[in-house]
Amino acid sequence: MSEMLIERQFERQKDTLPGAFEPRKRALAAFLERGYPTRRDEAWRYTDLKPIAEAEFDAPAAADARTRERVRARVEETAPPADATRIVIADGLVDEALSTPPNEIALARLVGDERLDRIGRTAASAHPLALLNRAFARDGIRVHVAAGKAATAPLEIVLVASGNGRIAQHPRIVIDLERNAALDVVVRAIDLDDAEGWLNVVFDVVQAEGSRLRIFRLQEHGDRLDSTSFLSARLDKDASLVAGYVDLGGRVTRNDIDVELAGPGASADLFGVFVASPGRHVDDEIHVDHAAPHTRSETAFRGIADRDGRGVFRGKLLVRPGAQKIDARQSSDNLLLADKAEIDTRPELEIYADDVKCSHGATVGELDEDQMFYLRSRGLDADSARALLTFAFANVLLGRLEPAPLRERAVARVAGGLAGLVEWESLR
Repeated sequence: MSEMLIERQFERQKDTLPGAFEPRKRALAAFLERGYPTRRDEAWRYTDLKPIAEAEFDAPAAADARTRERVRARVEETAPPADATRIVIADGLVDEALSTPPNEIALARLVGDERLDRIGRTAASAHPLALLNRAFARDGIRVHVAAGKAATAPLEIVLVASGNGRIAQHPRIVIDLERNAALDVVVRAIDLDDAEGWLNVVFDVVQAEGSRLRIFRLQEHGDRLDSTSFLSARLDKDASLVAGYVDLGGRVTRNDIDVELAGPGASADLFGVFVASPGRHVDDEIHVDHAAPHTRSETAFRGIADRDGRGVFRGKLLVRPGAQKIDARQSSDNLLLADKAEIDTRPELEIYADDVKCSHGATVGELDEDQMFYLRSRGLDADSARALLTFAFANVLLGRLEPAPLRERAVARVAGGLAGLVEWESLR
């Protein structure tokens, strides 16, 4: 049934999709051959995509003046970094009227660009939703930083769901950094009103020797929007990637991060925090491929689930034959706030070299009773003590977000959702 819906939607939209048609058709055919991931797939065993697979979606349309003003107000309300340049992508379409593109780095629209096919050639088995992105993508951007250049301000990318129908968004973000280039990217995912639909975004990153990229993402969707994202990054010699994800909303959220450390000296630092509040499901799937010797990676994720909220973490470290002198660490720490809350965590190591330092660990537990007793003995009521310990657990990683306005908003959102901390505005 779901594949039939996809075919019908493609037939309705194909005459309005920009760029070459044949690559889209091939991507759709590859997806239909594979189908939607199901719980029979090991990488998806805890996540049910039926809310997406069985939904009828509307095609995006350019915003009218009224919608644009509402989007502008929402973007400004959510406190962007003060010194960032900004690209607004509303319902999967770049809105140039609301964007302030940077002067020091090359930025172009991706409509019909051949780089749309860079992931699609290999995504069929592991990342079928990236094929749907290729088939249905209407817009996107390519960010290119020349050799030796460093952006002086973060590039902010705001992904907005307008609420004008049940829209499926498929934006593509391509980032190419040349030798010794540097860039910071802030990604914010927000909604207007009670927007519903699906955001299926792909980030395609290629980093040349010595380049440095930092990506910090804050997701604040409402409870009627589903979110899937795929970050694919390939790092050459001595390149470094820092990626920090915070997920505070969405009905069903799935994040796939695939990093290939392809050159000696390459490094990846991946961290994330999710709060699976009631009715929400968050799934983080992290793969790090140590394909070259002398590479380093650190993966640290923390999850919080309350009442019937559910979280998932599955991390895999792969060390290929001949990739000696590897330093790779992985941790997943999780906190359950109610009896019906659930978090499933599966860290994995796959090692084919013998001169390596690799470790992984996972914890799932409740708040420490001794710590609760200590705070209660110092005069805090039960709700405040519970909230303070929960916030401290999350803030270990929230404190790594940059720039400061993004970190402060994430902190405020987490603290504001905890009974007993609502008025503690000075938390950082």
